[in-house]
Amino acid sequence: MSSLLQQLFDFERPETSGDRLFYRGFEGAVMLATTVLSWYWGLYAMKIAHVASPLGLARFLDVSFVYEHDLTLWIAAVVSICCFAGWMRVAPRVAYPLALLLFHLQYVSRFSLGKTAHGANFVGMSLLGITLAILFFQDPLHQRRFALGYLYFFLGLAYVLAASSKLVGTGLAWSSGDHLWSWIRERHVDLLATNGEHSLNVLQRIALNDYALSTAFLAAGLLTEFAGFLMWFRRTRTWIMLALVGLHLGVSLILEIQFPLYIAELLLLALPWPQWIDLVRDAVYARSTTTLPEMRTHY
Repeated sequence: MSSLLQQLFDFERPETSGDRLFYRGFEGAVMLATTVLSWYWGLYAMKIAHVASPLGLARFLDVSFVYEHDLTLWIAAVVSICCFAGWMRVAPRVAYPLALLLFHLQYVSRFSLGKTAHGANFVGMSLLGITLAILFFQDPLHQRRFALGYLYFFLGLAYVLAASSKLVGTGLAWSSGDHLWSWIRERHVDLLATNGEHSLNVLQRIALNDYALSTAFLAAGLLTEFAGFLMWFRRTRTWIMLALVGLHLGVSLILEIQFPLYIAELLLLALPWPQWIDLVRDAVYARSTTTLPEMRTHY
């Protein structure tokens, strides 16, 4: 257990300027995504009259007052202010929890119609991790390490549980190619009803014409989800997260279900941005130190 905690958090590992700059950028990206989603959901929720299928906070609190008083845009405005204030370290112990609470309220107000957007959950998980780090840790290094370690752990666990639930519900037959055929055709009908026209893309036609290939697609996706726990370990983290990016890109192409924020955040966490930032910094510093003597001799 101690080894796993070290892999996830590693509070004792020295921190570089690349680590700090990356985290500030990642935190800013989460706050920007939170703000954008709050306004997007707020504008949509103005069309909703009542709660049809309560979820989350709405199961314990009647959120219909949000629709009755047209509060969704005010909620989005307060979330935006709180996200900016927290990122600028203006009372973050107040700003971030308030942003988290109102962001969830906006979420349940928007998705009270019985259908939820799974891609947005990643943004909410990230906001929760950053908020918990601010609340329970004083040292900025510990805050950064906890927030990222928390995300790696729960994201990996979520994929393992997602794969397990598929097997519990359907067994190994879940990866049968005719299931993918059914989903492609259902999605085709949905888009046809929404847009009035829809043509199958090349990848969809290939999948519909080859049962073995469709089965291979689903089996590869299932195995990739089961391997989600590998992001708990530094050596395998990048590779499994890039595989998951490929999985979601495949879903986007074959089922035409888009979640760009989710994929973008996966890439932020998957790639070694801190090391690249340090390499660029070192290259710039080395170049400046080699040109400095030449400037001195010139004068």
